[in-house]
Amino acid sequence: MSVEDAARKLGLEQRVLAALTAVTVGVDGSDVVTSGQVYDVVATGGAVRILIDPDKVPEPLQEELAQVIAPYVESLPGVERVVVKPRPRPVAQRERIPGIAHVVGVHSGKGGVGKSTVVVNLAVALAQRGLRVGLLDADVYGPSCPTLLGLSGRAEEDPEQGRIEPKVGHGVKVMSLGFLLPEGQALIWRGSLVDEGLPQLFEHVAWGELDVLLIDLPPGTSDVHIAVARYVRLAGIVTVTAPGQVSVDDVRRGMEMFADMAVPCLGLVENMSGVACRGCGHVAAVFGAGGAHELAEQTGLPLLAEIPFEPEVSELCDGGRPVVTAAPGSRTAEGIERIAAALVERLGLGARVEASA
Repeated sequence: MSVEDAARKLGLEQRVLAALTAVTVGVDGSDVVTSGQVYDVVATGGAVRILIDPDKVPEPLQEELAQVIAPYVESLPGVERVVVKPRPRPVAQRERIPGIAHVVGVHSGKGGVGKSTVVVNLAVALAQRGLRVGLLDADVYGPSCPTLLGLSGRAEEDPEQGRIEPKVGHGVKVMSLGFLLPEGQALIWRGSLVDEGLPQLFEHVAWGELDVLLIDLPPGTSDVHIAVARYVRLAGIVTVTAPGQVSVDDVRRGMEMFADMAVPCLGLVENMSGVACRGCGHVAAVFGAGGAHELAEQTGLPLLAEIPFEPEVSELCDGGRPVVTAAPGSRTAEGIERIAAALVERLGLGARVEASA
């Protein structure tokens, strides 16, 4: 393999960072990466965001630095567009939620791609590994996690703690707007209600000690996503897409939104990756094909799993039975287990899993 071929196999973010080490600043000859002036590089497709650390580069010098590095990065293979901007200060000010080691958002660009099914089963798969897992159903437009876990009723407040007790299903602590609203009632969250209401789902819920809290985010891009990313220190997001181009394009926009807030994407999941025949097991690509593969190649992000649509899985979900427990040998369960294993590795939870075995 040539040097050029090896370089192309590196993720675009890594290639940009490596290239930027050639840009030196100051009399000591330190480069913009080693000196910390470049806080992070986030690539979505050919669009590259270079985040400058405002604590290292005073505002009057930020534009000057951008004029130096933007044309240089634009000349690199695979780069279509460059944005140089300061790292958002609110990101640095976020604190961890006491007692919760890692918070991970699960996001999709479109509704109807099975995001909630993925996040519910991922939570159960992590709990089966002995981890302490919480699940916050923040999909304010259609909270479905209670149904998928077979939970119902209203969440009650513990008068002694003054906090809402999450419900527990399949070893996972669960909080959802579905536990707070009358059945069938819709909720419209806008402006200050988002800013004030979402923090309560973190602060006023008795989560206790958790290794990981998964957040089922609404599809698309909205004030809810921005409020979560500003309020909580996210370890990253897992992005769920269908294989078709429309879904992938919508996902790309969502990934760029999180990139603007310096929230990394931990990996991609292609759900509904064809329909599996009940009889022979053949998978037909009726929802498009190759979209997540292409996105993974463009961004350098790992494709964590390709999960086909299995009719029996849909029936289990409607009955509140997570597929990882009800049908552990299914292709869906196997895909979920791969995502769980990748998340354990990425979050550094391997020792915790071994200790609980």
